[in-house]
Amino acid sequence: MNTLSHPAVTRFCHSFAAGLLIVGSMLLAVPAAGQPLSAGAARVEITPSTHLLNWVGHQPYDGVLDPIFVRALVLSDSESNRVAILCWDLVDTREAFVAKVRSETAKATGISETNILINASHTHSAPWAPVLDSPLLAAERKTMSPVEQGPTFREWAGRLPEQCADAVRRADAARRPATLAIGCAWAGEAVFNRRPVRTDGKVETTFTPANPYSLPAGLRFGPTDPTVTLLMLRDDRGQAIAALFHLACHPVSIYPFHKGISADWPGAVATRLQTALGGEALFLQGCAGDIVPARRGLAARDEMARLISERALAAVTNSQVLNPSKLRTARVSIALPLTAAAQRDLGSPALKTEVHVINFGSLALVALPGEPLIGLAMEIQRRSPFPHTLVLGYSNGGGVQYVGLPGDKAKGGYEMTEAGAGTDDCGRLLIEAATGLLCTVGQRQTEAMQQLLEK
Repeated sequence: MNTLSHPAVTRFCHSFAAGLLIVGSMLLAVPAAGQPLSAGAARVEITPSTHLLNWVGHQPYDGVLDPIFVRALVLSDSESNRVAILCWDLVDTREAFVAKVRSETAKATGISETNILINASHTHSAPWAPVLDSPLLAAERKTMSPVEQGPTFREWAGRLPEQCADAVRRADAARRPATLAIGCAWAGEAVFNRRPVRTDGKVETTFTPANPYSLPAGLRFGPTDPTVTLLMLRDDRGQAIAALFHLACHPVSIYPFHKGISADWPGAVATRLQTALGGEALFLQGCAGDIVPARRGLAARDEMARLISERALAAVTNSQVLNPSKLRTARVSIALPLTAAAQRDLGSPALKTEVHVINFGSLALVALPGEPLIGLAMEIQRRSPFPHTLVLGYSNGGGVQYVGLPGDKAKGGYEMTEAGAGTDDCGRLLIEAATGLLCTVGQRQTEAMQQLLEK
């Protein structure tokens, strides 16, 4: 991995964005350089035994409300350039376990580890990813140690890397020529920012509002992104290969009202989309650190799944096919500075993690570790040179868990306590790393188009 100098990245991105406008106007009259996109998708069930201890309360799970899966998508523009996206119905990702899954998958498929992105849905009604030797805060050790030392966990965790590799292997074997279309829909009534702001500028953490559409005591609503983005992959006969849906919102409709295993609302949406469209449906979790369902409970889960799936299907109807392009990826290692309390727990001044970008034409996926707040996604989208920029949280590692924008620590609220191990500067570092990667892949795209113009 490369290490970006963040001030230099900022200057570079500013100059690149200006250049991109000029090149973009030149390209309007020039056909895009065609690249033969192919895609395949698959899923493997990873539902554990109910004897495994629930991390909430450390008791066995109370049955299986619905199964959980690892879902895989493989994209390729040539046999030498393949990208794998793994989406799993688990609470999180952890750096050491991500490295193990990437290694197993690369051995099984030949796909470069650099080209493997792993995103967790963050459902609270399923296990955490195995931590292996990832550093843990004291509160995390208290939560995870009884689970990992309890019955059946090691057996379940031991199978996961092979199951992930198997899902990617199946998806790769199922690849066929594909088109990629993008559509958007509004689902603002389904989500709520649990960090409303008081008149003094401080945050009043509100996990479950009495009325998510009207707040008491002069509280002002925190920001949300109401957009459901649908990425639709179809083969040359128009048959569905995969539908990827993206929204920033905690899957906590079930939690803590039902003690069974569940993929929560994303799993229910995936089932509905698969039934309606065919192919596989994969959920890409956004920056949901401060975003929760507006209503909670089993009935609310079903209603939320119905609403989001209907909006996603409307997005399919109104989708736009993206021009053929080359797949590009970039990763950067980043050291996030820790708070004094976290330094004591982890025995280090900083935590090493990564930011990852996958690009196809006008679309860019940005993968951030841990639990970024929605403000980070909005700022990265604002700075991105790509018109379609989806920012993911819970990807490729746990990072420092909750991360907000610079200044959020002073506003208080649950996410800014020891639940977030990083200093107030971590948000800036993640934004600049992401922006730098976006500009890097954008420059590669622009240079390729300039070469086409010169032919």
